[in-house]
Amino acid sequence: MPRLHISRAAWAAVACLNAGPALAGLTAQDLQPDYADAEVGVATAVRLHGDDRVTQKAVYFKANLEDNWDGGYYKAKGRVRYDARYDGSNPYGERARDKYRFDADWRHLYVGHSLGDGEVTVGWQQVVWGRADELRVLDQINPLDYRDGLTPLLEDSRIAVPMVRFAQPVGEWELEALWITGFEKNRPPVPGSEFDAPLFAVPDPQYFLVDSKPGYDGDQGFSYGVSANGRIGAVDTSFVALNARQQDPVYAVEGLAEDGRTRLERRFPRYTMGGAGLAIDAGHSIVVRSEIAWFDRWRVTNPTRSYGADSTPMVKSLLGVDYLLRDWLISAQWQRQQLVDWQAGMVQDKLEHLFTLSAEGTHWQDRLKSRLVVAASPPFHDDALLQGIFTYKPVDWIKLGLEVDVFFGKPDRSFGEYSDRDQVRLSAGYLF
Repeated sequence: MPRLHISRAAWAAVACLNAGPALAGLTAQDLQPDYADAEVGVATAVRLHGDDRVTQKAVYFKANLEDNWDGGYYKAKGRVRYDARYDGSNPYGERARDKYRFDADWRHLYVGHSLGDGEVTVGWQQVVWGRADELRVLDQINPLDYRDGLTPLLEDSRIAVPMVRFAQPVGEWELEALWITGFEKNRPPVPGSEFDAPLFAVPDPQYFLVDSKPGYDGDQGFSYGVSANGRIGAVDTSFVALNARQQDPVYAVEGLAEDGRTRLERRFPRYTMGGAGLAIDAGHSIVVRSEIAWFDRWRVTNPTRSYGADSTPMVKSLLGVDYLLRDWLISAQWQRQQLVDWQAGMVQDKLEHLFTLSAEGTHWQDRLKSRLVVAASPPFHDDALLQGIFTYKPVDWIKLGLEVDVFFGKPDRSFGEYSDRDQVRLSAGYLF
């Protein structure tokens, strides 16, 4: 992902060289973007129990720029984070310090231009195909960064990917085609960091030898997909298709090493997905949503095989109900994932369920925004999350944030792995 390394003076010099006489007569006001905002602030996180409770001492800067011209525009949004928790004596590993002490990334960075009735955009983008609330059934374009575990909102954890995207209205429908020019994988927590957990574990080197290159991405890193969004009668409908690489590694058995360990090769196999989503207004402030996706040739690690990795179709589906109650939007969701040809030894369960119940509200003339979430997979006492996220703006230029995450469950389940890491996050930002 590109970094903010070019100085302001360097940009000005490049602009002058490219524009030449065209800049004559322009004032500083002419060179300002149409829209710009920024935020600078501090953030901290504290465990609710245990020793060494402070896990974050960060300062951050976010900026958003937009401008347009005849038939075109650009959008740039980036952030820079520095966490002093990794300075001096700390309980985290050296790799975690090197990765998370200072970090910068683009949330999006692209240009767009009209093309007939349609539009083409080129650059680092995020694409949201689904209607699910923080669950990913159809949303398979952008990988995720798990540096802060499983709890951050997708808008904060999605990784922008380089792509060319074309959208074209056809009657009441909008057709979209995209070509992702570079492959990005999910980013698990760095070993030795706060949210490192068995969920993200790599094969135990005591029993397995992973002898492929750590950064192996396959011979062809590109992906491509299409979508169509419109209405069929009273139903909002979408259809999507995607050919891409799996964003989590699959370990294929390559035989035995000389020392008797099983040799594995780290791969990111290619798959094809087809899916559809719908939403219908059922009246009485109720909306019913559903999504389903079919993944062909989904690969799964199976260390008991004598060679290769297992392949199976996978089906992901979701049913959601939204209810608007005064200032609150209440959403209940059920997500189901099934490996159709499950085989003994697969490291992925044959059937996985996840239930979520959330309530989002705005109060005091939008000064306070609240989000309350309960997420669990059955049996509920084995794996659950309680979360509250609150954002308060006492004035237009100050933003205060509070997040509380409480985990329950057995240590071999997704949320249960963090049951000793219940936390409170606090932030204060200045908007300008």
